[in-house]
Formats: sequence, C-alpha cells, structure tokens
Amino acid sequence: MPSPSIPARPPARRLPKSHPTGVRFLDETGSISSDRFFGVGLVALEAPSVLLRAIQKIRDQEHWYQEFHFTGVTRGTMPIYKRILDLCLASGDLKFYCFVADRLQADPIARFGDRWTAYQKMAEQLVLASIRSPTIVSVLADNYSTPDEILFEDELKAGVNRRLNRLAVTTVVRLDSKTSDGLQVVDLLTSAAVFEFRASAGLASLSSDKAELAAYVRAGLGVDSFLNGWRDEDHSVQVYEHGRWNNSAEATTSVVD
Repeated sequence: MPSPSIPARPPARRLPKSHPTGVRFLDETGSISSDRFFGVGLVALEAPSVLLRAIQKIRDQEHWYQEFHFTGVTRGTMPIYKRILDLCLASGDLKFYCFVADRLQADPIARFGDRWTAYQKMAEQLVLASIRSPTIVSVLADNYSTPDEILFEDELKAGVNRRLNRLAVTTVVRLDSKTSDGLQVVDLLTSAAVFEFRASAGLASLSSDKAELAAYVRAGLGVDSFLNGWRDEDHSVQVYEHGRWNNSAEATTSVVD
C-alpha cells in the first residue's frame, strides 16, 4: 500500500538583508527605593557604529579614556563632556527618552510592588516608545543588581514583544557602563534631566558644574525646562504618573502600566 503523501512545508520566511535594526542603551540614575527623584533613560541608535566611532575618535584625540559619568562633571572635565554631548545631539541618529519619578508625588514602587518590577516596567515603556515597526533591536542595559529570581532581561524582552505582538527585541544584555560609550551617553543625558528636578526641590546646587552641564543639555535639545515634561519629534522627557496606560504599538513615554 502506498504511504500517504506528506504535505510540503511552506517556504521559510526570511527577513531581507536590509531589514531595519538598531540598538537601545538603557540606564537609570538615583536610587528608586530611597531617593526622592529617580530616572530611567534610553538612547536609541539605528546606526550605532557611526556615533560610537566618532566618540572613540574624540577619546583618541584628547587621550581621554576615563568613563563619561555625570558624577564626574568638574570644571576640568566640562570641555570634553560638552564636546561629546554636542556630537551626540547633532548626530541626527540619536533619540533620547526618559522617565523621571518624583516619589513624593507618584512612587513607582508603591504602584508595582517592588523596585525591580518598577524599574523593569519603566524600562519596558521606554523601549516601546523607541521602536517603530518593523525595526528589530537589541538592548544594552547598565548593570543593575537584582536577586537571582528576578529575570530582568527575560521579562523586558518578553514584555516588549508581547505588547507589540511581534519579535521586536532580540536580546537584552546588562553590561558595566565602563565597557560602553553608549551607556555612558545615556547616563549623561538621564542624569542631566533628573538634576533639574533635584535642583528645583533644593536637593542640588543651581550654581554647580553639574547644573551648568544640565542646562547645556537642555539648550542642546532646545528646551528651557523638563519640569513639566517635554517632547519633540525625536526626544521625550516625561514625569512618571500612576495608572495611565497606552496600548498602542507605537507607544509614547507619557504612560506606564
């Protein structure tokens, strides 16, 4: 008896070689469990090698191989910090997204139950805001200590892909920020945004070197203040609020689940 025929498999679907891809750099500033102000920021790059090579060129020209970190802003480091920021904000590829939480007004830990889930949920919304269909991205996040049972990388990837109902994030990797200029750039931008909130509450000096660099970032983005939230076509700094949600695939940072 002849064996029954086996249906032919449909041809495998393959993405074109030119399919859009990108990298997202994710960082936080402040302690989400103890500081009044806490920020989570993301820098999106579709062609990361272009900007990162340019930053490396500045490092080589200046023979400056230290970490760019907002806590390291001094009168002496100000010129090279400003040079790096000028390069980044003029690149045309860099997009910056940020949440700032004022825990006296809306505490994300109270909303989500613990600091790790709060951070993951805020990070998820930023990644969502940065992705336009059909782009696929990888996420590099600053190393953030969590208990063994907290699977930040897996939860972030699964959450974004579930919300967009497609493969949008391929991998999430946590790194020491010293190893990545992209993570150092997002630290500068996020910390500069949060600094204005701290200074306005009397928790930081308005005449310090950090205040000068924070004002320089705002000027570079073309905004006077972030205190009430702000966005344009490429960037967004929003104040965290409870209980609002956006189910759109093209999510914005105005809401968090």
